Formats: sequence, structure tokens, C-alpha cells
Amino acid sequence: MKVLIYGAGMVGEQIYRNIKDTHEVIGFLDSNPEKKGRAVEGIKILGGPEALSGIEYDRIYIASTFWKEIKKALSSAGVDDDKMIVDIPEDVDSPVRNTFLECYAKLFAGTDLAVAEGGVFRGEFASKINRCFPGSKLYLFDTFEGFDSRDIKIEKMNDFSNPEIGNFSNTSVELVMSKMAHPENVEIHKGYFPETAEGVDDTFCFVNLDFDLYHPILEGLRFFYPKMVRGSVVLVHDYYHAGLKGVKEAIDDYEKEIGGKLIKLPIGDNQSIALVKE
Repeated sequence: MKVLIYGAGMVGEQIYRNIKDTHEVIGFLDSNPEKKGRAVEGIKILGGPEALSGIEYDRIYIASTFWKEIKKALSSAGVDDDKMIVDIPEDVDSPVRNTFLECYAKLFAGTDLAVAEGGVFRGEFASKINRCFPGSKLYLFDTFEGFDSRDIKIEKMNDFSNPEIGNFSNTSVELVMSKMAHPENVEIHKGYFPETAEGVDDTFCFVNLDFDLYHPILEGLRFFYPKMVRGSVVLVHDYYHAGLKGVKEAIDDYEKEIGGKLIKLPIGDNQSIALVKE
């Protein structure tokens, strides 16, 4: 079966790994014009829906949380509904990001400095942070009920993205904690961030911000960056995500607030940016 994957990001890469042995993946599609002509896993990114003209395919796998908008765009391009498959893995894994974390943690071997994640979802990456920093207290911040309406309102007012209440709600504290190798080090902060950070006064050597949306990313930078030790990293996910424009905007606005540029280092996953504390 000849298939295309719509979404040339981390989710698309995982879908490719899941189906490559049973399907012939003939190309990736993505609405971000900057990705056109590049390759994912050696497979060319053809472009957006306009690239479908003249291509013979059996199915299109949609690898994005914005699948409703993508389905509309594909339908407008003449794609039959029965040829579209929405396939979003619940626990998306990135080998590149995992390797970055493992190598980075070696720089702080034996540390008892704190680590944290904002935007935990089902706890896959949080569990890796917990294993890589076995002597560190791990703070986890999430609503565990999906996006908050206050953050969604800001996204839509500024045309950053088009999320819905309940996105990423398929999780629980119990599920996340079941994945931890060192649960005794984990402190869960459930609810709306940054309200849930009240009373947290610690020094951090690694923080992962995966909130997806403008307001919690900005608040995450305001809260964590001043608490980072020199040379440590705040890793911000979705920086390169064309459908989540608020992430980059939040970093830009934080730079304006502090009156200077942050040191930004891509980690090679085409999703995340590492902000190095000076």
C-alpha cells in the first residue's frame, strides 16, 4: 500500500517508524513551506495539499493534533474522506531528544540540583528525566485535564494556534507516576500554571517546557530561567512547529522583557530549542 504522511514533525516520524515495515511510504506532506524539499528518515517532504497533483497513493496518515484543519484542507484538494487516516500516537517518542537528554545529564552526573517539566501529558519524557537525574527532585506541572480555557482564549485572540478544551486530557497523575523509576523524587503540581508553582523555591539544572501554548511557555520562562544554574538548559519543545506560533512568540517576548537575547541552540530534532543560562 502506497501511503503519505501529513506532518513532518516528531509525530510523523513516529508514525513512519510504526508503519514502514508494512507500508510503502512515498512521501511526507507538511503545510510549512520551509520544510518543502527536505527529508525525514530519508523520505522527501513534498509540500502541502497542492503537492498531491499527479501523485498516486492509497492512504494519507494525518500526524498532527490539528487534524481537523488538515482534513478540511485535504478535502478541499479533492482527497476522499476514506483515504484519510488520523493516527496520533498517545505517547510520542523522539530518539533525538532522548539522546540529547542522556548526553546532557552526564554533564551533571551526581547532582542533587532540581529538574522539572511543564506540560507532562502521559509522562514519557518525564520518566526519562527521572531516570537521567536519579538524585534530583523532579517537579512536574500539568493540568492533567488538557488545555485550560484561559490559555486557549489567548491562542485564538492572537491567531497563534487553534486548540480545543480537552486536547491532551487522556492522562492522569496515576498513569504518569506509574512510569517513574524514582517516584520518591517526584513532586506533582496539578492545576493551572503558574498558579501551581507558588511556593516552589529551588535551583534547577534542567527544565523541559512542553506546554505548547504561548501563555504557559512565557510564564515558564519567567519562573524557571532566573532559577537555572549557569550553563544549564531550559529545553522548549515545539519551537519549530508552524502550527504553534505562540511558542516562538513567547520566547521573543521574554527576550524583550529581560532586554537581551537568550543563547539558543537547536538540538537536531527539528522541534526543540535549548536555551542556555548565562
